[in-house]
Amino acid sequence: MGASLPKAAMTDTPPLPPLDPPGQHPVPPRRWIEGDLNTWERIEEAMEALRARRPEGAEGLEAWLLDRSEFDSLLSAESNRRYVRWACHSEDEAAHAAWLEFQTEFLPRIKPVEDELDRRWLEHPARGALPRERWAVPEREAELAVRLFREENVPLEAEEEEIASEYGRICGSMTVEFEGRTRTLQELAPYQEEPDREKREAAWRAARRRRLEDAPRLEEVFDRLLPLRQRIARNAGFPDYREYKHTAWGRFDYRPEDCLALHEAIEREVLPLLRRMREARRRSLGLEALRPWDLAVDPEGRPPLRPFTRQKEQVAKAAALLEGVHPDFAAELRWMEAEGLLDLETRPGKLPGGFLTTFEDRRVPFIFANSPPTHGGLETLVHESGHAIHALHARWQEPAGNRDAPLEFAEVASMGMECLVLDGLERIYTAGEARQARSAALEDIVSGLVSIAVLDAFQHEVYTRPEAGAATRRSVWLALQERFDSGVDWSGLEEERASAWLSVPHIFEVPFYYVEYAYAQMGALALWRAWRREPAEALARFRRGLALGGSRPLPALFEAAGLRFDARGEGLRELMAEVEEAWAEEALAGGRR
Repeated sequence: MGASLPKAAMTDTPPLPPLDPPGQHPVPPRRWIEGDLNTWERIEEAMEALRARRPEGAEGLEAWLLDRSEFDSLLSAESNRRYVRWACHSEDEAAHAAWLEFQTEFLPRIKPVEDELDRRWLEHPARGALPRERWAVPEREAELAVRLFREENVPLEAEEEEIASEYGRICGSMTVEFEGRTRTLQELAPYQEEPDREKREAAWRAARRRRLEDAPRLEEVFDRLLPLRQRIARNAGFPDYREYKHTAWGRFDYRPEDCLALHEAIEREVLPLLRRMREARRRSLGLEALRPWDLAVDPEGRPPLRPFTRQKEQVAKAAALLEGVHPDFAAELRWMEAEGLLDLETRPGKLPGGFLTTFEDRRVPFIFANSPPTHGGLETLVHESGHAIHALHARWQEPAGNRDAPLEFAEVASMGMECLVLDGLERIYTAGEARQARSAALEDIVSGLVSIAVLDAFQHEVYTRPEAGAATRRSVWLALQERFDSGVDWSGLEEERASAWLSVPHIFEVPFYYVEYAYAQMGALALWRAWRREPAEALARFRRGLALGGSRPLPALFEAAGLRFDARGEGLRELMAEVEEAWAEEALAGGRR
């Protein structure tokens, strides 16, 4: 991303909507729909009311569009609540059935009507008279939706959703017997930070053996998804699923070729730093070779950080870190806890990972996480809190689409928050523990960028090869592992290495949603760089960008936040120099050379 833009290059933006005081988020008034859209009868009634109206003039058209926005918001709230109930209790058959009902029964009947309403808007004679600062981006999204919609794809997309959901059910049920009791794979993760190398290896192997048991089932799920997705792409007039999905994600400002150039930039500018970090780790640990279970342990042999045991303590520690960035941010997290908008603890029958969703009827965020009691679990909450703060900053944007930022900028909010708390880790840790956490975070940022390049490149290869069966996927994955090798010894672990991609839910559930993390990480590092020099100004610009939601094109959102959207990774060299300097400072402070 490079340095922040000079002030002269910043463009003026219209006044922002007022922000709520922290922790005070009233339920937005309804325009016309009473109650929830929680049955098909209620959905159909509201949908038909929209279809029946014939708005006149710009004022009538805007009122109709805002009423439609309320309909979309309530639909989103119902869908998200059903997903949250299932994510929190993935073995609950009723919760899973309710989620699938919405995805496979309701949505196929809604989508054709949504297409009809989009077309009526785009054909309306008063379309050009709408206020452009409010409607330009939603109009562009409607044009894209009309371009992509195919009646024959509606049942295929429902089938895709149902198949993809099997991935979460399989992974959510994975447990192993370890040290005398049944544990989820998330509960094994903290063992990777243990100084006892034999224990780390045993835990790593136990988790990987368990994943290998279900590898054939997961491969079978992907074998069903791949031709289905190719068929959806061809129906929409695209040569392959990569071209289709790149367009469907609304990537107006970069192309697949830019992603490939970004992979090369990461290989050129980031991978060498990761290799230096891994070599320093190997030397510090006194090992002949680094193995996969040596990557999370502290190189100086210090005990692992265990900053919390239960959700309440996790929230308190994360709030203390957010307080060091801005008191409002901490207040928002505490408010979410009081409102029951968090589910963070690890337990059997819960989906892996973490996410933030929004209940649009109240315009409030909800954070889900399956968090081990590690510093990584704390980072997850800080990350998702960044998304939550973004949602709360933008909650008064209209229409609903303007509250939803493009993924590349939405992840700046979360990854940027992780960076902004780095210099304040002493708020919850001793000086030595803070150095330990900072050093690990900087290494994770660098290794994360390399992993993003691998996972995105893997999908580019797989989805441009219609014949990509299991053998092809294996060879593609292993070739990328060699291309981006960082000095880890996988000898004797060939099957574990070849199947590692099966542990990434994005590939199954939200295909091609991964490169966004690289763009966001570059934005987050540029924000961190500016924050370290001029914190007040950097934070003010950041919050201005957050409050815009998704109401501006992607480059304009970056610019409003004082950043630059960098499609090909041209600023990576400068950013990696900043990271390496900070990482070296932590090593020197800890007595390492």
